[in-house]
Amino acid sequence: MALLRKIALGLLLAAAAGVLVMASWELWNYRQWADSPLTDWHINAEDRARMLEDRIDLLTRRVGDMQLLVLILLGTSGLYAIVFVASSYFSAASFARQADQTISNIQDQIGLAMGDLRELQEQTEQRVRELTTRPQVPAPAAAPAPQPVQAASRVKTTADWEAEAAGEVAKIASRLAAWQDVHLDERARAELVQYEFSAIRLEVSAAPIAVPALADVYFSLALIYGPADVARSKFYLERALRLAEPESPLASEIHYQLACRYARSHDFPYALRELTAAFEHQSKTLDEKLANDIEEGGRLYELASTAPFDKAVNDLLLNMSIGIG
Repeated sequence: MALLRKIALGLLLAAAAGVLVMASWELWNYRQWADSPLTDWHINAEDRARMLEDRIDLLTRRVGDMQLLVLILLGTSGLYAIVFVASSYFSAASFARQADQTISNIQDQIGLAMGDLRELQEQTEQRVRELTTRPQVPAPAAAPAPQPVQAASRVKTTADWEAEAAGEVAKIASRLAAWQDVHLDERARAELVQYEFSAIRLEVSAAPIAVPALADVYFSLALIYGPADVARSKFYLERALRLAEPESPLASEIHYQLACRYARSHDFPYALRELTAAFEHQSKTLDEKLANDIEEGGRLYELASTAPFDKAVNDLLLNMSIGIG
């Protein structure tokens, strides 16, 4: 299409140049004919009549030539306009197809990454089951006395391991909290991926005392990935909600963030469900966030301005006002 547009443009320019040359030629001839006298007293009446008739015929031919040039110019202009519009349409369609292919490739890569993550989790769970179900080696019959010492040593090792796991979770949570709303360089992103795998490993193998703290870790990961990777952010929000204590401020915050994610993808029924769950318990922080996010340009503006969901959002605002009162 670009070649056709160039050809049409060339024809249009050539026709315009021809019209300009023809106009110059006609102007020159017009000046010559204008200078030729028809009222000279040396010329008799018959000659003047013949000259006038010749001039009229010449002007008639010139008018015909000008009409032909105008038609040529209009035809080439129309052809160029058609080619230009068609090429623009096909270029836009080609760009849209490339954008769809790029989005599809990104989604495929995200799916593969999530599949690898689930496979790693399954392998870790299987390894932990193998370690926990491994039969204990019986103590020698000739030395029954050291058995209590071994049992005490095993309990102490487990306690130390639980404390170490809890400390690692706290370290990861503190590090991720410092990365909120901060641009990460290559080294920080590599460290972030390492923390992701560490969180999955700790969730599967850590002591029960350390698992609830992982809800904060997953929530921090969701906030970090929120602006750039919506799918991964939603994945970590769902994992954080599964580990968070029900009816806790953290659970309400997770429900609110999920509502914003669903509203961004125009899944308004799910967004309203999560928003309702977030405000089952009064929270001044969430009240302020909701008041800002339903304004024009906010994350929940489209949800709050789309029927019939706007009525439900207004009911939430009314309940907030009653609760504050």
